[in-house]
Amino acid sequence: MDLGLSGKVALVTGASAGIGYAISQKLASEGCNLIICGRNAERLEQAYQNLVNSPGKIITCCADVHKAIDSEKLVQSVLNQFGKIDILVNNSDGAKFSSVAVENLSDEDWVSVFEGKLMGYIRMTNLVLPTMKNQRWGRIINIIGTSGKEPSPRLIKSGVANAALINFTKSVATQAAKWNVLVNSVNPGIIDTPRHREYLEVFAQKEDRNIEAIAQGIDNTIPIGRRGLSNEVANLVAFLSSECASYITGVTIPVDGGLSTAAF
Repeated sequence: MDLGLSGKVALVTGASAGIGYAISQKLASEGCNLIICGRNAERLEQAYQNLVNSPGKIITCCADVHKAIDSEKLVQSVLNQFGKIDILVNNSDGAKFSSVAVENLSDEDWVSVFEGKLMGYIRMTNLVLPTMKNQRWGRIINIIGTSGKEPSPRLIKSGVANAALINFTKSVATQAAKWNVLVNSVNPGIIDTPRHREYLEVFAQKEDRNIEAIAQGIDNTIPIGRRGLSNEVANLVAFLSSECASYITGVTIPVDGGLSTAAF
């Protein structure tokens, strides 16, 4: 299916690995002019080399979108290069897994989460909205995570921030709809990414258990019977970025193999 994305300008944050890279790869294959952003210059360059022969133009920008000044420079750089931004994919790591009891979390622990992923997405959205409204076309897709709807004792900080981002997505979508700026979020479940594999290693060491056994145990909790792949998230993001999704806004869609138990 031709999604009609050829020539669109797409900005993807957290694009050097995992889900962000898979999204970049998919949008590039659809002919988007792509700006990939990440904090690790070496990984970002490797991603660029893998994407450079795509149909559209590929540009890299090493930046930390958790910082206001980096975000502002990033968006201005895209506008200087292309004069517009059609698609923004907000993709960022949340708080790390933690078994710390909630009463032992300090104010600083909470502030660091809010100033990270939460404010990063809010800030990037605010920076691109004027351009998208002016051109009366835009797509914003927030990669969030299932802990926003499915609380987890090891993801308390992420869960609170993710729930706020789901609310933010819906609120912005309602405001921006009359300018044909559609805003949606995607909730990946357990996806086989480098970050997930790092978690397995840490958990295996902590529990003194075999990684394969832990992974199989995780797979057994998922109705489909396996962890997801990054490209399975990317396929949905590409669809939401296109005119095929022209009547979809303000929704949060899980990509989790049926793991979520919430009906809504």
